[in-house]
Amino acid sequence: MLDLSTWEQRVHKRHEESAVLPGGSGGSQPAPAEANVINPQPDQDAMRKCAWQIGEAKPAEKYQPAGNHVSISMVNPRQGFAHWRIRPEWIEKVSREKGGAWNNCRLVLRLYDTTNIQFTGFNAHHIQNMALPNICGHFLFGFNRPGSNQLAEVGFELRNGEFIPAARSQFTRFAPEGVSGRSDHSALHVDANLKSYAVPNLWEKDAFLKEKRRPKLKKCLRIATLAYESAALGHTGKLAAFVAELAANTAKCGHDVHVFVPRSEKLSEERVCDGVTFHPLDVEFRELPTDTALNFARAAETSINALPAFDLFHIHDWMAGLAPWIGTRPTILSLTSTEKTRLNGAELTPLSAEISKIEHELMQVVECVLTPDWLREKLIAEFGSDGKRVRAFPVEGRMLSEWDRPLDLGAVKSEFGVPGGAKLLLYVGPLEHHAGVDLLVEALPIILHRHPSACVGFVGLGGMHDHLLRRAHQIGAGHAVRMFGHMEGSALTRLLRASEALVLPSRSRVAGDDAVVDFARRAGKAVVTTHGGPAYLVRHEQTGIITYDNPGSMVWAMDRIFGDGAHAVRMGDNGRRADGAGYSWSEVAKLYGDICAECFPELTEVRD
Repeated sequence: MLDLSTWEQRVHKRHEESAVLPGGSGGSQPAPAEANVINPQPDQDAMRKCAWQIGEAKPAEKYQPAGNHVSISMVNPRQGFAHWRIRPEWIEKVSREKGGAWNNCRLVLRLYDTTNIQFTGFNAHHIQNMALPNICGHFLFGFNRPGSNQLAEVGFELRNGEFIPAARSQFTRFAPEGVSGRSDHSALHVDANLKSYAVPNLWEKDAFLKEKRRPKLKKCLRIATLAYESAALGHTGKLAAFVAELAANTAKCGHDVHVFVPRSEKLSEERVCDGVTFHPLDVEFRELPTDTALNFARAAETSINALPAFDLFHIHDWMAGLAPWIGTRPTILSLTSTEKTRLNGAELTPLSAEISKIEHELMQVVECVLTPDWLREKLIAEFGSDGKRVRAFPVEGRMLSEWDRPLDLGAVKSEFGVPGGAKLLLYVGPLEHHAGVDLLVEALPIILHRHPSACVGFVGLGGMHDHLLRRAHQIGAGHAVRMFGHMEGSALTRLLRASEALVLPSRSRVAGDDAVVDFARRAGKAVVTTHGGPAYLVRHEQTGIITYDNPGSMVWAMDRIFGDGAHAVRMGDNGRRADGAGYSWSEVAKLYGDICAECFPELTEVRD
């Protein structure tokens, strides 16, 4: 052991020597005042010698703790250090208690993943057992859960699986491997009740918050629709299609929709069609349309009063809206024309004047009027109605085709050899230098680093086919490239619909590229192209992305698509509508629900 008194004497002697400065031949002289200051810090050699002597004495091994002990600490995000000691007296005591069950037991260090939980001893995310060689020691251990909270117990595992802990460590935080596990533009929104919601893109938080605050209709509302015809009963015309499709797609949204129409050969009794319940009304048709409308109103009131109460009423055209209770309950009126527009400039007759008066009165008592965009301003000018209550509404939806029928996108990708969860960008055209196909391959290493599930597919033939494959493997991106060869018809339609976007990285115009853009429009996909390509067909950040013909610019454009999938979908929808495709009936029903929620707060869900 180090003799501390000897060390203190040695330090004191050095301090005395440092207080005297060498003088002349007459001897020594007192040191200046500043030299009389005693430095309490020994030099490095003295400290190093002390440390060596303490180490040789091994005081840690001579220390005997009062109880069992285990501790862990982080070395790096995937490696930790453990130190433990179990007292022999404790082992002897427990072995006597367990008797024969103690035989051939196993000494283990047990790690618990307790990330973001209140640990009870039984609710760990993951448990990892590591065998220990001695009842006292230390070692380094590795695990594959960086960025987690870990807790350790040291003890014995019996043959029957029972674990007897001897000691438990403190909770230890292991750092993540990176600054953040998220490398894209997504975020989380946490409300006042500490509920979290995924935000597709941080930079569009305002749109997300606006959508979140938008009122939502309650589930399974009972909706009564009053009309004279419906395509579901064999009627033809725009109004019949509007009644049938809006009712059917509203029912698909989870609401209980009932349509009341005059009795006919095709509707002699109540029946359900496309999830909508149709009720026949005994209407006596008269010579004057106003008399017929009154008969319809009486029949509808009798039928409705015999059913459970409805939450919302929708009246198609003025002839279905003469019931006395109109305006006293949540009611929507849809007008596809007015008496004045039907006369097309002809002079009003007494009957026409009466019909026009009824239309005006209905518009004043209902909370919401739906009308085609071309008619809205005319209605407001003709009847002096409140512009906020008159809503432009798409009364003609788009019928489903092979471009928008329900499709299992993951199954389509798997069919063509692409992982179901991959993010696929598709190129369609010749595999030639002027088409810029090599730019997509050169951009892949950076894109794959940011979006590991990214994949680029090439549809077409050309002289760069082999070069593209060879280059992709050289830069380590061969797994993310698919060559589909020549493709057309239904196969191309399904593959394009399964992609995230169409990419045309042209160095110059390519024959037929405008037709390819048209395919993307019909599929509802955003278009990524260059200033040298068909840029005139794309509105930047509205229907697609316009960039430059170099790998760096392609990285930016591809990252824009992958990093904000919701924005890519919106650009695709904008392009489809700009192409004249209009709304699908499912989109019409969603818009209908939003308008109802805005106009009738009593029908909306209570927000947190």
